[in-house]
Amino acid sequence: MKSKARNYRRGLFILGMIALPMLNFLIFYVYVNFNSIIMAFQVLKEGELTWSMNNFVLFFEQITDTETVLFGALGNTMKFFSVQLFVLLPATTLIAYFIYKKIFGYRFFRIMFFVPTILSTVLLTILYSNIIGMNSPVAKLFQNLFSLPAVPEFLADKRYALNAIIVYVVWTGFGTNLILLSGAMNRIPSEVIEAARMDGVGAFRELVQIILPMVWPTMTTLLVFTFVGIFTTSGPILMFTEGQWDTYTVAYWIFEQVYSGGRYEYASAVGLIFTLIALPIVLGVKKLMERWQESVDY
Repeated sequence: MKSKARNYRRGLFILGMIALPMLNFLIFYVYVNFNSIIMAFQVLKEGELTWSMNNFVLFFEQITDTETVLFGALGNTMKFFSVQLFVLLPATTLIAYFIYKKIFGYRFFRIMFFVPTILSTVLLTILYSNIIGMNSPVAKLFQNLFSLPAVPEFLADKRYALNAIIVYVVWTGFGTNLILLSGAMNRIPSEVIEAARMDGVGAFRELVQIILPMVWPTMTTLLVFTFVGIFTTSGPILMFTEGQWDTYTVAYWIFEQVYSGGRYEYASAVGLIFTLIALPIVLGVKKLMERWQESVDY
C-alpha cells in the first residue's frame, strides 16, 4: 500500500510539473497569439466586430506616408538595430577579448559593464537620467570643456533625445553580451591558445582566426537576439520619453495603440505584419551563420 501511495504521489507530482508549463504555453502563447491573429482581421464597427482587411490597408497607407508617426517609428527602430548590430556587438566582442586576455584595466571594464545587469531597470533609468541631466557632473564637464553657456536637457530635446536613449540601450546591453561572450571564451581549451602562440600567432589573428570561430555559436545567438530585438524596443522609450521628441519605435507605437488608443485590432494587424517580416529574416540569418560556422577551418 505504501508503495502504491508513493507511486501515486510521484505520478501526481510529475503530472503537475508537466501540466503547469503546458497550461502556461496554451494560455499565454497559443491562445493569446491565436486570438491576436483573429483580431488582426477584424474592425470595430457600430459596437460590433466585423471581418475586414481595413487594418492592413491602413497600415500600408501609414507606412508609406513620411509624415506619419509610424513611418518615423520605423526609421528610429532601424537606428536602434543598426547601432546594436554594428556598434554594440563588435564593441562587446573586443571588450570580452580584453577581459579574456586580462589586458591592463580589464577589471574596470568588467565592473563598468557588468553592473547594469544586476541593477533594477528603474534604478538604472534614474541613475542614467541623473548622469546626463542638466545639473549633473557630466553636464558640467561638457559645459567647461566646450565653453557652453548651458547644457541641453538631452532626454527632453528633439535633437538629442533619441541618441541619448540609444546610448542607454548600448550601455545596458553590454553586460548581457559580455557575460555570454566571456563565458564562451573561457571555455576555449588553453592548449589551443598555447599552440597558436607557439606558432607565432599575434593578438589580431588569434581573435579573428581562433577565438571568433570557436565562440561563433554564441555570436549566432547574439545576432538572432539582435534581429529579434528590432521590433521589441519599447521599454526605454516608455521610461524616458513616452514617445515624445520623435522617439517612437515600432514596438512602443504598437504598445501605445493598445494601451492608450484601445486599437487592439489595428495593433494586432501591425504586429502580425512585422512578425511575418521578422520571422524569415531571423531564421535566414541563423541558417547562414550555421553554414558559415560549418565552413570555418579551425
